[in-house]
Formats: sequence, C-alpha cells, structure tokens
Amino acid sequence: MLTKCVICGFNVRDEDEFCLNCGVSLDDDLPENQLKTIIISILFSLPSSFLIASLLFPNGLRNSLGFFLLTTLYFFVILFALVFIPLKRILNKPRLKRLESLNDKEKIIEKRASNLLKRGQNIDSVLDKIKEADGQNLQEVRRKLLTAREIVMSQFARYELQKQKIELVRLQNGVSPYLFKLHRLNEFQTEDGLVTIENTRHEINKIRTILTRFDAIEFPRNTLPEKENFLAQLSETENSCQNLREALLSKQATRALQGISPIEEKLKIPHTNELAHTAETFNLQTTLTDFSESFEELEREYRRVQSESEISQKLLNEN
Repeated sequence: MLTKCVICGFNVRDEDEFCLNCGVSLDDDLPENQLKTIIISILFSLPSSFLIASLLFPNGLRNSLGFFLLTTLYFFVILFALVFIPLKRILNKPRLKRLESLNDKEKIIEKRASNLLKRGQNIDSVLDKIKEADGQNLQEVRRKLLTAREIVMSQFARYELQKQKIELVRLQNGVSPYLFKLHRLNEFQTEDGLVTIENTRHEINKIRTILTRFDAIEFPRNTLPEKENFLAQLSETENSCQNLREALLSKQATRALQGISPIEEKLKIPHTNELAHTAETFNLQTTLTDFSESFEELEREYRRVQSESEISQKLLNEN
C-alpha cells in the first residue's frame, strides 16, 4: 500500500522507514491514530469534567464558584495530560534523516555541475587566448586544455544525466498509485490518473530534449551504454504509461457501458500481462539501484579528477 510523505508528498510504501525523496524518517510523523485520540480527548474531556463535578456537588451547587473552578481545573488537567504533553514530545523529537536521499543527491549534482561548468569556462577562456600561429609549446598546452575540457564536459553531461534519472524516479512515483490502486479508483481518481499520465508523458519528452544537448559529447568508454540505457528506460516508462492509460480509459468505459449488453461484453480490457509489465517498470527499487550505482561511480571519477587537478595546481605553484 502506498501513502504520501507528509513532508514532500512522495509516495512511500508501508515498509519504508524513510522517504526516498526527502529522506525524512516516516516514524517521526504524527500518527493518525494519535491525532484522532487527541481530538477525541478534547471533545470528551469537558463533558466528563461536568459529570465528575456533579457527583462531587450532589446538592445542586452547579452554579457555585467552587463548581466552576473545579470544572475548569479538571478540564485543563485532562487537556494538558492528553494533548500538550504528547504533542510537545512529538514536536520536540529530533527528526531523523536518512543520508543520500534523492533531494540530497540532487543538491550534490547541482554543486558538481556548477563547479564543472565554471572549470569549463576557465578552460575556454585560456583556449581563446592561444592562437594557431603560437609556438609548439603553446600548441601542446592547447591540446592538453582540449583534453581537459572534454573530460570536464563529459562529467558535466553525466551529472545532468543523473539529474534526469532522479526526475524519472519522481515521475514513475507519481504514476504508481494509479496502477497499484487501479481496481479501487473512483471516477474522480481515474480522471486524475489520466491527467497525471499525460503530464508524465510530456515531462518524458522534455527530458529527451534536454539530453539532446549532450549528443556531441563523448562519454568515457566504460560508461557508453549509460545514456542509451536511460533513454531505453524513458521509452519503457512511456510505454507503461500508455498501458496504464488504456486500463484507466477501459475502466471509465466499463462504468459508462454498465448494463448495456452485448456491448459491455465485447469491451476489450488490457491484458493482465501488460499491467504486470507496467508494475515492473514502476518498481522504483530497480530504478534506484541503477541510479545509485552509476551515481557512485561518477562521484569516484569526479573525486579522482579533482584530486589530480589539485595536485597539478600545487606543483605549478611550487614551480
């Protein structure tokens, strides 16, 4: 069963201890049962206080000052015990946060991309000053600068790819509830699902457009399939969205044709295997595993290049 994270709205499973998107511990949220208990306590504390006070004042002194003070005191004691103490404990409880949530990794990506873009601009600035007529030494420097620029831009493109992978995870997550609650959706939820799917397909096309900016950039040989695999994931998600769209439209058609035979009997419903494949596509654990592996590999490469750059800079300063 899926529920929404109260912090960021990401759909989480019952067995999840942390929100995959924002990283907040789901156990820190105010439990629904406890919230109901607080509301019920407020509603019933005042009548109960009147009942007890009436037993303590059997001689009809209900309008006396003593009765009023006792009733008020009892009411606030119950309110304090059942509401303020638990609520204060919940609000003051430190909110645990899992490291490396999607939000955390997105911030790392933005920081890395900004740094790489700046380094690329610095290289371009030097390249613009080196002319073709310059001597052999400068031409050798130019070749090294071009190689360095290629490495920097390749890393920049790969971090942008990681950013789009995060976006794909969020898109899949937004569609998932309409698949897993398919048979329990009412008319309003079904229509909302169709709108969500249409928006998702639009966002997938935007991701494809963004990635075309890096078509001319060569990825390292050991990561060549990375972009192609991600584009395949996009197509897979788009196909699964189409399968789910057909299922939702069939659900609407079934409602509209209910009781009209034999038209209802001839209505073609999407095959179970198609929806099963859709569910497999929207298995975020699989997508996240692929993302985490490529992200960590890219981070190692970034740190290695950064280290080499710092060593080279140090040597230049010493000379």
